[in-house]
Amino acid sequence: MKKLLLASSISFALLAAGCSQPVTETGTTQNAVAGEVIKSPNDQREYRVVTLDNNIEIMLVSDPNTDKSAAALSVSVGLLQDPEAQQGLAHYLEHMLFLGTEKYPDTNEYSEFMSNNGGSQNASTWLDVTNYMFKINNNAYDEALDRFSDFFKAPKLYPEYADKERNAVNAEWSMRREMDFFGQFKLGRLLLGEHPSNRFLIGNLDSLSDKENSELHKETVDFYNRFYSANIMKVAMISNRSLKEMETLARKHFASIEDDGIDEPEVTAQINFDDVGKKRIHYVPNEDVKQLKLEFIINDNQEQFAVKPNRYVSYLLGSEMPGTPAQQLKDAGLIASLNASAQPTFYGNYGVLAIDVELTNAGMQQREEIVALIMQYIDKVRAEGVDESYFKEIKTSLNNRFRFLEKSDEFSYVSSLAETMQNFPAEYAISAPYEYREFDPEAIRSVLSQLTPERLRVWYISQDEPHDSELDFYEGKYKVVDIPQEEIASWDNEPKMSINLPKVNTLLPESFAIKQNDAFDKPKVVIEEEGIQVWQYPSQLYSDQPRGVFYIQINNDAPIKSIKADVLTALWRDLYNMNVSALDTEANIAGMNLNLSDGTGLSLTVSGFTDKQPQLLERAIDNLSFNVEEQAFKQAVDRYIRELQNKGQQFPIYQSFDAYGQLIREGGFNQTDLIETAQSLTPADLSNFIDTLMGNNAIRVFAFGNYDKANLEESVDRIQASLPEDRKVTDFKVAQFWKPETGKSIVLRRDLDVADVAIVDAHIHPQPGFATLAAGTVLQSHFRTVAFDTLRTEEQLAYAVGSFAPNLDNYAGFGLYIQTPVKNVADMQERFDSFKEEYWEDLQEMTPEEFNQIKQSTLITLNEQPKNLMEEVSPFLADLSLQRFEFDSKEQLIDAVENVSLEDAKTFYQQTMLNPDAARISVQLRGTKFAEQPYAELPNQKIISDLAEFHQEMEKQ
Repeated sequence: MKKLLLASSISFALLAAGCSQPVTETGTTQNAVAGEVIKSPNDQREYRVVTLDNNIEIMLVSDPNTDKSAAALSVSVGLLQDPEAQQGLAHYLEHMLFLGTEKYPDTNEYSEFMSNNGGSQNASTWLDVTNYMFKINNNAYDEALDRFSDFFKAPKLYPEYADKERNAVNAEWSMRREMDFFGQFKLGRLLLGEHPSNRFLIGNLDSLSDKENSELHKETVDFYNRFYSANIMKVAMISNRSLKEMETLARKHFASIEDDGIDEPEVTAQINFDDVGKKRIHYVPNEDVKQLKLEFIINDNQEQFAVKPNRYVSYLLGSEMPGTPAQQLKDAGLIASLNASAQPTFYGNYGVLAIDVELTNAGMQQREEIVALIMQYIDKVRAEGVDESYFKEIKTSLNNRFRFLEKSDEFSYVSSLAETMQNFPAEYAISAPYEYREFDPEAIRSVLSQLTPERLRVWYISQDEPHDSELDFYEGKYKVVDIPQEEIASWDNEPKMSINLPKVNTLLPESFAIKQNDAFDKPKVVIEEEGIQVWQYPSQLYSDQPRGVFYIQINNDAPIKSIKADVLTALWRDLYNMNVSALDTEANIAGMNLNLSDGTGLSLTVSGFTDKQPQLLERAIDNLSFNVEEQAFKQAVDRYIRELQNKGQQFPIYQSFDAYGQLIREGGFNQTDLIETAQSLTPADLSNFIDTLMGNNAIRVFAFGNYDKANLEESVDRIQASLPEDRKVTDFKVAQFWKPETGKSIVLRRDLDVADVAIVDAHIHPQPGFATLAAGTVLQSHFRTVAFDTLRTEEQLAYAVGSFAPNLDNYAGFGLYIQTPVKNVADMQERFDSFKEEYWEDLQEMTPEEFNQIKQSTLITLNEQPKNLMEEVSPFLADLSLQRFEFDSKEQLIDAVENVSLEDAKTFYQQTMLNPDAARISVQLRGTKFAEQPYAELPNQKIISDLAEFHQEMEKQ
């Protein structure tokens, strides 16, 4: 289950049963011709919408170039329809539908079919929608649809699996119960009183159980029979087949879903703002954050998507242009960030416009003043800000994005379409986020008129908040008080800071010209100057796109050798991002992105439309060196330390892979040492470090996309101008990987601040090369499916469990991972070890035909064409980071997979998972629930207690 903040459907007339709808192509938003799907001029796919005799509406997308087919089906039902006695039922039913149907009764059949045919599957539940989706090899699409559609015709809903799936839901809840988002979301709904959104979204063993006058299995069947009706379902399908063939498949598989003619589920309950508004909510989160939120509850206005009043208001309120509250408060050292957003059906039939503020320590002392300034700015927007010039700016930005809209992965695309069709007429399923048909002052003023104290809840979020209550189902403490009337009255006073409306964006592109280049077989060096090397590669698939990715590495290996340098680099990145946040916001509106990351030095990336990239790059580079002010430095240290500490509140499975990544490659340091180092540093330390690194480095640039030689020479001049005259060129260095040692196990153990256990257990093959990586790559999908079906579905040990085939530069491995709420570390490792033996029995029974099917599916996946520019450039950047300048790692892996045999895969498995002498990596994270129970003991283990010391001593590749 994931968070989906899309809204409930708006009312519109269904088109005639069985009719087909053509498509309209447009570069700008416009009124749709009845029944025509509006798509981007950049989209060459064909679309058709059909409504079958059972009133199910289906979007067909024909893409001859797609390597995979996909489908999604959404049902307009969710938490809002849960029975009071069985909260979480919509989500629980979502789980149950995967466990067999009349035609395919085996509970594992669907997942096995997907695994064997290069597929993936998932589902999600939110307040008002449940969405199911899959992706599969093209040649298996018909069979996949047959299995998938049977969910909605004849699911088995086995009573004997009721308890098992309750445990799966409970494990999912256990993963999320300490997440602050879910705690705050639950509290926000709780304070709405009797409103139906005030229910438990996920469910657990307590909420989903037999009760007096409410038996879980019967309620589940009744819920399915009541709400799973074709007339409130939407389907999206994409394939390489023609529209005619796809329509035949749609009718074949979805026409027999029963139409009960039910009314669209609707929430009509009203909120009593006398009870809800003018409140201050003190919330104690699990993470150490300092946040302020102004949450205005607004009327559902989703039907106004084509005039976007919420977008307009959020645009002004969240602006960081000079003179706006965001910029003024940041310059005063009171806030780190300010963002405004709106979600028109956040609470079902009500929406939210929220202003989220990250505070500094100084800002924590002036929260009332910050709230007052924001409220005064809202008054200013009401009085002066309804201006057509802002509409034109937003419209231009949206039009540019839509005109050059890129493809996304088939899985996510059909998921989005199926859900969007619940929200908007099918004609606008693609264009709705980009529609901005006209300037509508009245719609804007209507939203602004609701941003009043009567509809306002002010959230104070920090670990120091007063509290007198605790949440049910989630870890969170809170206290709710009335905002004093005298404080509300002060919002009518004159602002204590000068505030202005935003100025005009200067980075919106004016030209979409395509640069001309000679043919490139692969990336090559086009400029080589003293200490600056520039690689270029025009897009081979999207050469008609006026976009590019400009990646600059300022390389210095101090951060992987010195903990002081590592911390200083992180602080530099943080302060830089703070300093350029207004520039980044302006760039985002203009269709560009700016990012600075730290590692072996710094990496600056500018991407998006290339027309104004030179101006953006110039400003981005100019900001690399800056005066380090004492207050800003202290705030950066505070954020850095809290960010480190907050990692302890993440999902244990995320923490385990973070620890795994720190372990296998040099440059890692213990958290306590990082914190102590950060606390010891001064602004002068950072100033000196900036000078040192800018004066001692090697620079490598990778320019991908719409650039020519003149662009690159100009960019090199900008980079050179930013460097000191006495700059010293250093050798280009990368962080080295651990070299696996036969018979040695490296083990990292940590106690967690959250409840569950997490384990990563990897065995590394002794032979480097692509042949071993290929064997693991082919085998992992089958291994993962068996592990999931056994450890999750049958034994209910976890919600998050799976396998992976790690790649440690030249070495490959095979491994298992899990986050479990029911076993301690030692017992879970023991179960892992026995499962490895059990899987060997399965592998020995695999036929060459079965293996070849899995292998061919792997090849289809590896050969999938990138959907967009970022997907195309990713493998080249990966090779660049490993200094593989032939840029052919992907091709080498594909060649190796083509040559791998079943016997190779068996040998690989024996030499990894069953080999007592194989090198091993074990990450063991022990949650609070199991704090007194043992870790796992491995043969020939080396317990890593100091990462830096281990990296200094370890043998490197």
